[in-house]
Amino acid sequence: MNVPSPAKLSAFSPAKINLFLHITGRRADGYHLLQSIFCPITLGDQLSVSVQTNSSRELVIQRSGDLVHIPEQIDLTVRACKAFYAHANIGMGYAVTIHVDKQVPEQAGLGGGSSNAATVLRLLQQHHQNPIEPEQLAAIGLTLGADVPFFLQDSSAFVEGIGEAITPIQGISGHLIVYKPPLSCPTPKIFSDPQLTRNSSDVKIAVFDSARRMNSELMACLQANTQNALQAVVSRNYPEWEQQFGVFSNCVAKLNPQLIRMSGSGSAMFALFASPSQLSTAVAAVADAPELQRGQLFECKIKPS
Repeated sequence: MNVPSPAKLSAFSPAKINLFLHITGRRADGYHLLQSIFCPITLGDQLSVSVQTNSSRELVIQRSGDLVHIPEQIDLTVRACKAFYAHANIGMGYAVTIHVDKQVPEQAGLGGGSSNAATVLRLLQQHHQNPIEPEQLAAIGLTLGADVPFFLQDSSAFVEGIGEAITPIQGISGHLIVYKPPLSCPTPKIFSDPQLTRNSSDVKIAVFDSARRMNSELMACLQANTQNALQAVVSRNYPEWEQQFGVFSNCVAKLNPQLIRMSGSGSAMFALFASPSQLSTAVAAVADAPELQRGQLFECKIKPS
């Protein structure tokens, strides 16, 4: 019997930054309500999916690349693959190989795992000619992680609820230096901190409507009116992170960044610049700082919409 060769699809799996992050409440089921602007960035992973029919009528998943150290039961790419076939109503007789070349550091607040999960869903949708409606695919993504629905679309976005309410925002741009300190900030610990501010005032997207016509005005509006509510928790619980953030901020502040913030629940931090020349000087300053030598430094941009 002739066995068909696997169909292989590949895609870029971008990381993201949060231009701000407010926690506005907590549902009875424990999920936090948030508001944020998510921006996909040009730092990302390369992910491929190979699909072949399987005569056993079972779903077989194999992995290669840089995620094989993660137990399968918590690997979001495996969970995304299983969830896709459970909902696609096309049978389970497939052998799927998932390969990931990682560039995005783990436990950084950059959404790498969620992006990988969304990329698996998108590639399987493409291979099987879109058997799942977009709204259902987003709902499946939300069961995997709050950031996954965002990564199923391509634009910067105003994100609300528990991650399911997504309003695309066009035209956000900027040059980024992203620094990942040599430490991790476990997301559950940050969100469960009793001193986390959970009653931030609602920010209406209309606040940004006029500002976002000019990128510089949007950044000034964000600087004046928003914050990352998780950053104070990280600073309090991780003195080494606070020290690294101070050094990072001092290195880039004299170059007139539009924003200096932590992304997500950390531990990565970023500075956003209007011009590539500012960015180049900032990268050199951070690279030369002795206190930051043990971390990871990335130079990238906000992905155009």
